[in-house]
Amino acid sequence: MAEPYMPDILPCSSCGSREQKLESCLPEGRRQEVWRVACPCGSALTQWAVSPGSAVRLWNRYLGEGEKD
Repeated sequence: MAEPYMPDILPCSSCGSREQKLESCLPEGRRQEVWRVACPCGSALTQWAVSPGSAVRLWNRYLGEGEKD
């Protein structure tokens, strides 16, 4: 099932890269994959999301919260 709205992925706050990729896995006991955004520099959230779009929104929200400091 395609996401109706896929937001742009913000650049990594650690290295500034725009080469992030969506990762997925299927943990034991789950029927559907979970997703997260990961950067080639190794930065990735430990929290997983239930869809690619929600993983991107989670990544962007995480970066936005870090900029308020």
